Amino acid sequence: MEIFINNLPLFEKEIREVAEKVVKGEKLEGELSITFIDDAQMEELNKKFRKREGVTDVLAFAFHIPQLLGDIYICVPQALRQKKGSILDELKLLTVHGILHIAGYSDETEEDRKKMREKEKEYLS
Repeated sequence: MEIFINNLPLFEKEIREVAEKVVKGEKLEGELSITFIDDAQMEELNKKFRKREGVTDVLAFAFHIPQLLGDIYICVPQALRQKKGSILDELKLLTVHGILHIAGYSDETEEDRKKMREKEKEYLS
């Protein structure tokens, strides 16, 4: 397992630690890339891959091929706008959330969101 943290040297250690915890906990294998981007970049990805206008906080793309786990994109300005605590806490939450999506968790229904929130709390505690 190798995790690449792109564009955020300030919190690289903390993000890597929580990412490793989730990857191990979910028994995932392969390379994972986590990239921190701005609003314009996120809006472009959201439109291109989800056919949705506007900015979202995190997008996760699972590859499901040998040695490549997936890519996660986290929008730092959106994280700053929606944070309840510190920016580091919000970025860690979004990292966990993205990895859980790659692991197959969904947040489309209320029941799915509840399961995902429980997993997020488990990994962030």
